[in-house]
Amino acid sequence: MSAGEPLRWDAAHAVATELVGLLADACERIEIAGSLRRHKSVVHDIEIVAIPRLAEVTDMWGEPVGRLNQLSECIDHLRLTRKVLAPRPAEIHRRDGTVETSQRMGDAYKALVYRGMPVDLFIADPERWGCIFALRTGPGDWNTRLVTDCKRWFRRVEDGRVLHLGRPVPTPEEADFFRALGVPWIEPPERRVEALRFDPALLRGDPL
Repeated sequence: MSAGEPLRWDAAHAVATELVGLLADACERIEIAGSLRRHKSVVHDIEIVAIPRLAEVTDMWGEPVGRLNQLSECIDHLRLTRKVLAPRPAEIHRRDGTVETSQRMGDAYKALVYRGMPVDLFIADPERWGCIFALRTGPGDWNTRLVTDCKRWFRRVEDGRVLHLGRPVPTPEEADFFRALGVPWIEPPERRVEALRFDPALLRGDPL
């Protein structure tokens, strides 16, 4: 997550909604996450989670040769032609405590700037949408407690997935993510560490 100049929720939400509109046709699914989704009165950045739309690419004989990521193509188009979207340097915190600053435009995360606001774009897939969307909604201390405490019940969150006894549990919706961890649903604005609890009824049995 990045930190830009503070902006009121309504102004930041308008900017985020505008950007989502520009990217929507290139996505199977796209939503605003982060502090905007939690309705914080003042926000410093925009967080978006998206599933790219993939188009089959064929050769001159009509044989499939790969798939085109339409979201990446759309971002490049907005950068190069309309010049309304640009990459930005982002910090990478390494395990040894060092911090590296560089542009991040990978397959899972893109650090961008739109209308002067930092944008964190997280790329999901249908099976992991619920997990990634929930974690990118936050807040950070809620996420930390959630992924730490769930280990007591043989759950683990890793690479955008919930693992139960080492087996991946599909989380196509956010409610599936909560259920897989044994946590009752709670609305984004109410997600605080003190509100986090695990439900024994949800923890019984195999979440698969």
